[in-house]
Formats: sequence, structure tokens, C-alpha cells
Amino acid sequence: MSEETRQSSEVPTPEATAPEITASGASEAFPWLTRRSLSASVFFSGPLCGAADYPDDGPQGHLHLVQRGPVTLHAAGSAPQRIESPSLILFARPCRHRLETEEQAGADLVCARLTFEGPEADLLLLGFPERLVIALDDLEGLEPVLNRLFDEAFNRTFGQEAAVDLLIELLMVMLLRHCVTRGLTQSGLLAGLADPKLARALAAMHQAPEDDLPLERLAAIAGMSRSTFAAAFKARVGLSPGDYLTTLRMTVARQELLAGRPLKAVAAEAGYRSPTALARAFQRQFGCGPREWLAQQR
Repeated sequence: MSEETRQSSEVPTPEATAPEITASGASEAFPWLTRRSLSASVFFSGPLCGAADYPDDGPQGHLHLVQRGPVTLHAAGSAPQRIESPSLILFARPCRHRLETEEQAGADLVCARLTFEGPEADLLLLGFPERLVIALDDLEGLEPVLNRLFDEAFNRTFGQEAAVDLLIELLMVMLLRHCVTRGLTQSGLLAGLADPKLARALAAMHQAPEDDLPLERLAAIAGMSRSTFAAAFKARVGLSPGDYLTTLRMTVARQELLAGRPLKAVAAEAGYRSPTALARAFQRQFGCGPREWLAQQR
């Protein structure tokens, strides 16, 4: 890693810093799953007759739960897809699309806007499919959550809106776990988590991005040789370990800046030994310094 990153005076052994993680349990190592970095807001629940259009403006993605179909999905750049069985339709990023139903039969839907935030959000969506369409029967273990979600969505009771939002957030966490265990992503963070060895290295980076994590140490955490680890990481995640760690540190820095933290503290949190070192890395990554970037956001 760059000499600009802060060096630890005492480097713990890999065993002391990276707990044993399997693909199915890797989610426990990622703080974003226990923070409010995924939020859902339901904007429609009930019968849909005819068609509905969903724009691609704003930062939100969309989730559609089809309890009863059929519906036909139209999305830019792909052929129409007819969905007969109860299904989940996910656009993790903004994407203009349209749902059509038969005028007489209609369909029963729950639709929500999704927002991914926090330092892991950009990396989480790296390599994520443009859209996912999964039959609800294929989502093992989610039947109780789905049943409760539909019950809440279609019955107007006290606290219904808040309850449905929370149930969708729970559903999304379990869906991401499903993507890991089923290998539904070809690259990015979730694809890396599907490999138990790479998952250990990813966990070390996400748990303490400010630590000194040279390639040799990450390879040791993964239990692989330096060259094998570097090649496997790049092939599976889509970035080299160094580029991934830099991207993670930059996302941490941006979140800390937006939270109003002083530049010296931001540098320490992001793993840089001084504000000057952080500013140089920031300039390389975004074409401007931290203060200029923050002014643009405001």
C-alpha cells in the first residue's frame, strides 16, 4: 500500500485480526448490515390495473414484490419480461422501467424506493446486476418475512407504513445474503464474499480500513500466496486489493467529511497519516481536495 497510509507500530497477526468467516456467515463481519445504511420507503401497495412507470431520477433504486401476477416488465435495453409467478423485482440503482398488468385481472404489488448509504454502499453495488428477478419460492427461509410483509402492506392498521418499511429492509438484508450463498453476482463485494478465503480478507478491510494492510498481510489473512491472492481477488471482485482498499478508505473519508468531522480526524479514520496525505489521495481519486469536494456537496 502507499506510504501515505498510516503505519501501525505493532502489526497483529492475521489470526488476531480476522475471525474465521464462511460465505454464509460473512455478513456478520460487515458493519453496514447493522447500521442504517440501507433504507426503504414503500410508496405503493395493493392492486395495480394497467401500467405504472418508474423514472430513473434521484439516487433511489426500486423493489417490487409481486404477490399475484402476471405482470410484464419493460426496462431500457432489454426485451419485455413476462412474470407469471409471485416474484421479487429489484433495481438496486436508478433505472427507468415500466410494469404492465392485464386490465381485467390486474396484479397485487408492494413497491418501495431503496437508498443505499454508508461507506460500503458503493462497493456493495459494485458488480451488482442491473436488475434481479427472483421467484419468491426460490428465496429459501424468507416465507415468514414475506407473509408478514404482505399482511402488513395490504391491511391498513396502526404503524403499518413503518412496519412495512422495516420488513422490506429486513428482506433486503436476507436477499443480499441469498446473493452471496447462491453466487448471483459475478463481480464486486458480494461475489468476493462468496469465496470463504477472499471473504476473510474483505472482512479485515471493512472492519478496520485504517489499519496497515499491505498485500502480504491480506494474503496471509486469506490463507493464500501473495500472487494467488492478488489474481483471485482481481478476478472475483473486479479491483486489485490495493484499489479496493483505497476506494473503501475514500468512501469512509467522504462520510466523515459529510458528518462534519475535522480533516485531521477524517485522515486518521480513513487510514492516512496526515491531512496532507489524505488530500493527495483525494485529489487523485476525485480530481479535487477534500474541502473543495465538501463545498460542492453543500
